[in-house]
Amino acid sequence: MKKLVLFCMLGMCAVALPGCGDKNKQKREEVYISEYEKITYETTEVVKGDIVPVLSLDLECDSFERKNYFPIQDEMEVEQVYVTEGDVVKEGDVLISFKSGDIDDQISGYEDTLGQQKLLLDHYTNLSLIDTNTDYTEQINMLKADMEITSLYISELEAKLASYSIVAEGQGTILSISDYLELGPVNSNDNIITVIYGTGDYYATTTDDYQFEIGKIYEATYAKSVYSLELVSVEDAVDESGNKVQNLHFAIAMGGVTEVSRMTMDINKPALKNVLYVPSECVFNVDEEYYAYTIDENGFREAVPITIGESIDGMTIIESGLSEGDKVVIN
Repeated sequence: MKKLVLFCMLGMCAVALPGCGDKNKQKREEVYISEYEKITYETTEVVKGDIVPVLSLDLECDSFERKNYFPIQDEMEVEQVYVTEGDVVKEGDVLISFKSGDIDDQISGYEDTLGQQKLLLDHYTNLSLIDTNTDYTEQINMLKADMEITSLYISELEAKLASYSIVAEGQGTILSISDYLELGPVNSNDNIITVIYGTGDYYATTTDDYQFEIGKIYEATYAKSVYSLELVSVEDAVDESGNKVQNLHFAIAMGGVTEVSRMTMDINKPALKNVLYVPSECVFNVDEEYYAYTIDENGFREAVPITIGESIDGMTIIESGLSEGDKVVIN
């Protein structure tokens, strides 16, 4: 009987054990292990060759003034246009003249009258010296008064005549001439000619020790336009920071001025022959020491100490530490 009870108890335990095991079992999360990924770097090769340094200058003009000219009245007829667009003019040059009617004849008539009055004045003056018994003071004073009036008429007519001409007020360049001048009489609201007045001088300062040549023609640009500038002078100076600088004075070749207040001048300096160089972003500085990252045969980067020279147009010259063809990392 005892054996039967023991057997039954073992059987019940056998049935109960699987249930107890499921209840206490811990559920484990799956762990994903990614495949090994090697870091890739953007690289470039160390190059050996020639570098042409470019000296860039920012030029600023001294000053200029644009002036538009209009007829003094309506229905003025053009007599002659003496200039064309782009011409360089100086103070006093007649640019355009208009028909002045009989003003010239009037001036000529008064000048003849003034000449006769002068002769008559000389005559009475001589008589007063010869004939001391006769007083010619009244005649002489009347003639002098008449001469003053005649001279005044001439001055007024000459001023009026001057208004029938457009005259340059200084050194400048003809910027534009209106087509109205070819179509007939012009009116007081017609802008018939535009002049740019100024010296045409441009200035720049550089800390570079490039040897400029006075009198040489250099090219400068603004947008898509190219201008020829002559170097007028070079002055050695020291700036506020104590750096040695060169103050440069240029003038537009063949004279004239433009409306361009600033220009850029790029000068190719003598080439540096057969040098090693890399893009400047490949070089980094740690505690005043220079390094570049190279890539070994397994694709890993390594910091290599280097000695550098000058940096030119985004390229840095390598004096030691790298060889032609080495792969370096672009930082």
